[in-house]
Amino acid sequence: MTSPSFDPIQGKQAFDTLLPHYKVMPVEALSVVNADAGLVAVAALGLSARANEPKLLARFKSLPVSEFDANLVELLPTAAWACWYAATEDQKARALSTDAKLPVEFVQKAIAIEARMQACCEYHLNDHPEVGPYLAMLRGGTGHRDLAADLLGYASVYRDHYDALSADTKHFRSTDADDAVKVAEEILATLGARLGPEARAAADHLARAFTLLLDTYEEVAAAGRWLLRHEPTPEKTFPSLFTVVRARAGGRSKKKPESAPAASTGG
Repeated sequence: MTSPSFDPIQGKQAFDTLLPHYKVMPVEALSVVNADAGLVAVAALGLSARANEPKLLARFKSLPVSEFDANLVELLPTAAWACWYAATEDQKARALSTDAKLPVEFVQKAIAIEARMQACCEYHLNDHPEVGPYLAMLRGGTGHRDLAADLLGYASVYRDHYDALSADTKHFRSTDADDAVKVAEEILATLGARLGPEARAAADHLARAFTLLLDTYEEVAAAGRWLLRHEPTPEKTFPSLFTVVRARAGGRSKKKPESAPAASTGG
């Protein structure tokens, strides 16, 4: 799958088309941008081409409206272009902003929580077909924003797979999931306070574009896998976006503990 060349005009047109929808999305429904949104958009755009092939599109449209909205298939490339544009604008806005300094002790606490949760999740769920690729996306990256996003990501995994993780006697702590959310929210609040209006708006737009893209793709992918259920590997036609992004990035190495001074520089 080759990456399409980014067209800022087409990206902005797609974003403007979806902006009315973005504006009415409830804040509590927004996903944490815990992956490279630009790479996610590239992956989704490539996969949308398969979904929109005439024969397969006709099969999507043959599904009962009460079970699946076939308009989502045609929406997918627009959502991908819009997310790509939002990611680019967010990068531009953040380039003009400076991360706030966080207390060394606070950063050390956050890193310790993340290290325990990462070790616990990867030991028990690394081979899980859905969670495994997601955990791979949480391994890399640096800086305060990435740390906060990772903590929220691990907290989500803890909530969804509590029974499998809570039996771990080495790394699991019953308080880590709640503590991870509290620490992450404090990090994001501190960083957000230092962002100017344009950067805050760009971050909000990206969260909305990222959420809509993920939601749209998952609906299309689930229906597509069902339509192709008699083929040998339908999951290869409609894989997890995190799996595709991981492959494009060449995988990410396991995080190593950061020293407190290095972590406090942000990024």
